[in-house]
Amino acid sequence: MLPLLVILFIVSYGILTMLVFEQGQTIESQRSLIREMLKDSTQLATLKGKLARDDSKRFHDKASAQADHKDADSGNPAAGVKGSDKETKRPGKSAHSMKEVPRKPAADLEDVRRSTRVI
Repeated sequence: MLPLLVILFIVSYGILTMLVFEQGQTIESQRSLIREMLKDSTQLATLKGKLARDDSKRFHDKASAQADHKDADSGNPAAGVKGSDKETKRPGKSAHSMKEVPRKPAADLEDVRRSTRVI
């Protein structure tokens, strides 16, 4: 009976060793995927920041060009003062209306891949 138990013990330790080795490989592959995702996230954040700066610069340049154009078009000084007051208020209104609605936090969104049924 003892030789059978020794053989069973050796086989079980062999299977346990294989399991530990496979888990190590899985952890390493997940670690590399997380690093790649971090790189992608950093690149995406950089790109979004660059686009936001370009958009704000373009909007600022457009607003200043419109203000310069309106000042040059006004022939009557009294009408020009009233018109410039109205025009200076308009970009503020359009900038206010262009604000984005905040999105739901990621924690509030449910993962659709998992079912949360309770028995």
